[in-house]
Amino acid sequence: MIRSVFHRLLTAVSGRPAAALAALVLCGAAQGCGRQEAQFTHRAGFENLMPEAQSYVHEALEQHFGTPTQVVAWEQLPIKLHAAAGAVGAAPDARSIAVNYSQQNLPIEPGLQTAWLSGPLLQSQGDPAWVEAVDVAGRIMFEQPLASVPAEGDRVAIGPGEVLRYGRVLYAEHCQHCHGVSGDAQGPTASYLNPRPRDFRRGIFKFTTTTASNRASRADLARVIENGVPGTYMPSFKLLSDAESMAIIEYVLFLSMRGEVEYQLVTQLGNDYSNQAVKDRIDGGETRKGILDEFTGMVNGGDMQEQFNETVESIVTRWVEANEPEAIIVPGAKRPPATPESIARGRMLYLSQDLNCVACHGEAALGDGPQSYSITKNAAGEDNPTPGLYDEWGNLVKPRNLTQGIYRGGRRPIDLFARLHGGIKGTPMPAFGGKKTDEELWDLVNYILSVPFEVRHPGDGLKEARPVVEDVEQVATR
Repeated sequence: MIRSVFHRLLTAVSGRPAAALAALVLCGAAQGCGRQEAQFTHRAGFENLMPEAQSYVHEALEQHFGTPTQVVAWEQLPIKLHAAAGAVGAAPDARSIAVNYSQQNLPIEPGLQTAWLSGPLLQSQGDPAWVEAVDVAGRIMFEQPLASVPAEGDRVAIGPGEVLRYGRVLYAEHCQHCHGVSGDAQGPTASYLNPRPRDFRRGIFKFTTTTASNRASRADLARVIENGVPGTYMPSFKLLSDAESMAIIEYVLFLSMRGEVEYQLVTQLGNDYSNQAVKDRIDGGETRKGILDEFTGMVNGGDMQEQFNETVESIVTRWVEANEPEAIIVPGAKRPPATPESIARGRMLYLSQDLNCVACHGEAALGDGPQSYSITKNAAGEDNPTPGLYDEWGNLVKPRNLTQGIYRGGRRPIDLFARLHGGIKGTPMPAFGGKKTDEELWDLVNYILSVPFEVRHPGDGLKEARPVVEDVEQVATR
């Protein structure tokens, strides 16, 4: 590891929800010192807050997440942060320790820093301990003696924040030009792409194997990185190593959680402390000073901190649950053979008013159902600007033309089953899990997979169509 990548540990401040905040100073790692540093941009709605509320949101985000080149590895987040972490094992001394690892994400190499997350050494981070070597027994040797001998059981991070640092560099190389520095889908090439790149900041990812109410799992993100999204500009990154893919996934999760926290803060504060809300309150007889005193009191009195902690806890819980076995869609029935009978049952489900697939995909599954040229409503109940269907990011989306056999979330039968069961999150494609039995969903999968191979005849559908060339020859001989 290049020693010019420096680490510093920020210990927790009383009242903050983190046990420790490890910050990475990446000057020289992703972009050279002296250049204008990349910055996270704020989401829509931030500028509508009164200036004091804007300052609060900006400072809260920077304190807990940092900047693109000085990323804060916040232990509260359920992501892989460090090269390795665990507890000090038996017989520690001032020059070496054994570690009982709770996680090991990257190889432990000479030059990595050691950060103490508990115990007496947590308070003496001014003299960082650098890994010199790892012996054959896996014991970590330090370049210089420690300030004191750690106790068995003290929590320690090897390479604090190294996964985020690595992920940030890889993200900047492979992802940022489309998905943007903040994960806001505003990279320099994004405006030229259709469909638009994913905006990570709502925590919503379309193609998952989790149930409708759950976030995407790590396995879902890994599958998209490995296979890409067919029919879009999202390529496959099969040539990435497992460690590289893992680091990118963790950094994308980091951006997503940062975006969710900002979204919640902006939404919550917008109710009472947006410029419009302040104007309305003043028109109602309040004073700006009174409103500002109220806001300052909430910040200094701890109300805002309590609300912030609850917001973060809710976000963290959803991401933790997404990786639990209970969140994964597991068919309760085996897929039947794709017999004519199964395909016919699937076709009837496709045409049924209950599922109403034809409203979007059309009777012939060409993606030309009436919803694709109707005026639809957005989440606020307002008419969308042009006819068609829109996703939660406000992008016009076209229903899949099933005759082409291109399925963006994967073409394996289990992939299509997951699309039907859990829906496509953030889009008008609904979830049918619980509405139809697994056997019925498998029949629908068999029908969808058969559509590209249907023999289509022009006319009334009863007579066998003649090749066009024969018609031309007959006309020519008249």
